[in-house]
Amino acid sequence: MEITIRNCIFAANMELKTNNMLLEYQNQKIKEVLLYVLSKTGDIGYFRLMKTIFCADRQNLMKWGDQVTSLEYFARKHGPVPSAIYSELLSIYHGNASTYSDIVSVKGNFLVHANRQPNLDYLSETDKESIDKAIAELDGKNRNQIEDYLHEKVYKQVFAKKSQHYSLEDIAKSGGASKKVIENIKEQVKLLKALS
Repeated sequence: MEITIRNCIFAANMELKTNNMLLEYQNQKIKEVLLYVLSKTGDIGYFRLMKTIFCADRQNLMKWGDQVTSLEYFARKHGPVPSAIYSELLSIYHGNASTYSDIVSVKGNFLVHANRQPNLDYLSETDKESIDKAIAELDGKNRNQIEDYLHEKVYKQVFAKKSQHYSLEDIAKSGGASKKVIENIKEQVKLLKALS
């Protein structure tokens, strides 16, 4: 009996360590994505930065069936928002501690500045391709045009939901993904739930 309990405790500890390592990797990758965008655009407003990352995740979902980041998005008044990034940038802006303080600074009018270059080891070629497409997708649009552009049919449906949470399917649909892509995403989500 004692061996079984020890084995269970060992297995639980290993699963916890694995989950912590995955979370650390995902958080670092998000930082590198932010820095990659800023390395391509220069200093930009937090609004454009967050919308660019949304569009990059959407591009990647539509082409490859997964996100560049692991961020969750919510439909807010001014469009889709990765709330984790928004909270971190807001903390920096107000002079509070943030897990992003080492990589970016936020100046007046919420202008985000990179404090270092991205570590490209965290980004695949397809990640960079999706981010580059997202930058081009919003290029030449001002804040109001970006907001109008992202306030499409799916946004309005998500905004009307109580949770205002975008599913992966919602994100892909907002970009006009085909039914085949949507079905593939549904299958992947189902598989991930079964494995967890």
